[in-house]
Amino acid sequence: MAVLVVVGLAGGIAMPSISTGLQGWRLRTAVREMSAMLKFTRTQAVANRQAFQLVLDRSRNLYWLDRPNAVLDADQAYDKGLRLIPLPKGVRFGEVRVAGQEASADRLGMVFSPYGTTTGNSVEVVDERGMGYRIVLDPVTGQSAIRRIDAQG
Repeated sequence: MAVLVVVGLAGGIAMPSISTGLQGWRLRTAVREMSAMLKFTRTQAVANRQAFQLVLDRSRNLYWLDRPNAVLDADQAYDKGLRLIPLPKGVRFGEVRVAGQEASADRLGMVFSPYGTTTGNSVEVVDERGMGYRIVLDPVTGQSAIRRIDAQG
């Protein structure tokens, strides 16, 4: 009986940390995948000598690769056969900056020119506690850098 009580207490103590660890893993995975997709978007722009964008749909927590000036609607992107990438459960977009200015639209594009440059964009990917990461794009090289943020930014 005493062994069962000890095992029950240990399980009760361990479960919250396992849950927190799983949420952290989901967040880090989402940030790495989004950063890789931004790099891929830049590569497509340079390789095809044509502008490409990564479209963010903050209302649905989705993103996808498309050409600029395309209709920024997830349903139409899906109908066109584009791959929509959802953020994991409990993870969402935070502040998004385009050309250095905070963007408040639900759907917007982070555009890369045929030369691989961009307008100085950044996107935050955060969890339910407000902890997360900011992916910052260098305007000249188009390369991304990941910075950890806390609940205060």
